[in-house]
Amino acid sequence: MQKDTMIWPTMEELEEMLFRLLQEQFAAAMTYILEDIDRQIMEQRDKKRYRLKNAYEIDVDTLFGTVTFKRRIYLDRQTGKHVYLLDQMLQYDGQKKISPCLEEVAVAFASQGPSYRDSADRLEKLLGYRPLSHEAIRGRLISEAETLIQKPVKRKAPPVLFIEADGLYTKLQRTKAKGIEHRIAIVHEGWEKEGGRICLKEKKHYLHERGDFWEGLGRFLSQHYELDGDTWLVVNGDGAPWIKECQSYFHRCIFQLDRFHVARELRNYVGHLPGQWRRIRKALAEYDVPPLLSALEQVADTDIPTEKRTGYRQYVRYLQRNQDDLRDYREVLRQAGLDTTGMRPMGSAEAQMRVMAKRTKRGGYSWSKRGIRAMLKAIIRFKEGWDNQAGIQRAAAEKTDVFREANMKQLLQEVQQTSQGCLNGVIRLLKGPMQSSPTGMALKGLRGF
Repeated sequence: MQKDTMIWPTMEELEEMLFRLLQEQFAAAMTYILEDIDRQIMEQRDKKRYRLKNAYEIDVDTLFGTVTFKRRIYLDRQTGKHVYLLDQMLQYDGQKKISPCLEEVAVAFASQGPSYRDSADRLEKLLGYRPLSHEAIRGRLISEAETLIQKPVKRKAPPVLFIEADGLYTKLQRTKAKGIEHRIAIVHEGWEKEGGRICLKEKKHYLHERGDFWEGLGRFLSQHYELDGDTWLVVNGDGAPWIKECQSYFHRCIFQLDRFHVARELRNYVGHLPGQWRRIRKALAEYDVPPLLSALEQVADTDIPTEKRTGYRQYVRYLQRNQDDLRDYREVLRQAGLDTTGMRPMGSAEAQMRVMAKRTKRGGYSWSKRGIRAMLKAIIRFKEGWDNQAGIQRAAAEKTDVFREANMKQLLQEVQQTSQGCLNGVIRLLKGPMQSSPTGMALKGLRGF
């Protein structure tokens, strides 16, 4: 008689199965802890001020699925308002019904692209159900970007601050204007090694919103640095008139034409001439201005395609008029008595802007003015690693001082008993069409395990 063969789950099914079980355990522990904190708040509250009214059940979507628990509502006799003291203690807006961590992940997915819908799809793949629609994620990203407060910490200004300025053009929808240019500056203090990579030190992003760009950037710098008359600013840009105006605003300011943009323009004209292009590129890379201009002059008109000849000669004359902007800024600083050890060529703006352009321009997207501003702020926020302080600050302002510090270690230690399933949660996999899949059947077989 042939023995029955055991059918084992695949590695993928096993991993998913264990992750869903982890969701169940998390929901049980989270429910226990939240309800115990709420009970302690009830016992320790100022009973003369807060009158207990009722307890209501609430569902909160988290990184580990839906957590269901009860929280008490009180009447604040001083204000006459109804409040959830648990929400105040946790510095959390219970009306959102989504955990801060899950909201953070959703916004991070959306800011990294390629779309809000893709962000919703990735969340569904991670959690096993769809906690937020793509429209809900868009709304939360905009709301968070408009309310987020990042209070700068002033630092002593270094001898030199580096500024990469550039514009990002995006299409607009439902407006008379076809598009809008966003003026952005990347401010940093130099370069440092992180492992095998060279990174910008203390990088900050300035997104201009209204008024004069350089006046706005000046206010931005004064919020972050204790500036004095000895600080030098080195500005790198593509030569747009609004960027070159920097020298009329700041006393010690060096403007430098971005070599990436110069090389791109010249390659368009002479890239098909290997010998000349090699000499031009070498002189540009070495900041050797006289040989660069000489090499450009030596290119014969007949070597340039007919349709490009006028443009080429105009660009050569432009470089001749602005040859001081092609010099090496380090030479100017050395002449001023500054140590330039560790300073590198400028030109990181294009790489930084490419990240923003990839999210905002890929796929031919068009935006509302409000939506594109929020998206750029969200991208900047995650590039700089901001913490979500807006909701915390709002909740902290409302937080009462009548509670003693909770002992979280004790709360966690009390969750000792073996969980007999999710107290108030649900494994979504066992409630949908996937419950008959091999993974669903395997989960059902683990009941009581």
